[in-house]
Amino acid sequence: MVSFGSRRGEAGARAMPLMVVAFLSAAGLMAWLRVKAAPVEVEVVGEVPIVDENMSTLVAIDVFGTNPMEQADMLIELRGLLVQGLVGSEAFFLAVPNQTGPYLARMLPKVVASGVVVERGATVTVTGRVYAMSDSVADAWVAAGGIAEGDRILAIFAESFVEAEEVTVTAQP
Repeated sequence: MVSFGSRRGEAGARAMPLMVVAFLSAAGLMAWLRVKAAPVEVEVVGEVPIVDENMSTLVAIDVFGTNPMEQADMLIELRGLLVQGLVGSEAFFLAVPNQTGPYLARMLPKVVASGVVVERGATVTVTGRVYAMSDSVADAWVAAGGIAEGDRILAIFAESFVEAEEVTVTAQP
């Protein structure tokens, strides 16, 4: 086997000063960075918008007519609907594309109190929520005086209805 001699030698004599210089250099670099570093402000770009529960979603009337219950419990806006007929003082029928018959809309009492007058043949924009129709809903409407007992039969044939929180007449008949 070949002998390489002692591992102590020239490298061993210079190791201690080299190590001290390395530590001092690292400490000097850290001190320099601390002095030169500037505070950084982070700006968040592309924040997620806050969703307002009173903000309606515009739904195309042909999409709505395909399956109205798909928008159940959402606040939606439907524009350019033709009023086909009135059902009592608070409800009316709308012509909706992709529906076999007229679609039922009922105004909330606050809408009726605001003085909105809906006439047959008018074009309206309706903002509201879609709900399923049932016998108990129709009975509640009759009990509240929104529709007459004779109009109850018209209401119960609807599978669903839009409860209008806002009605805007865009064109008179």
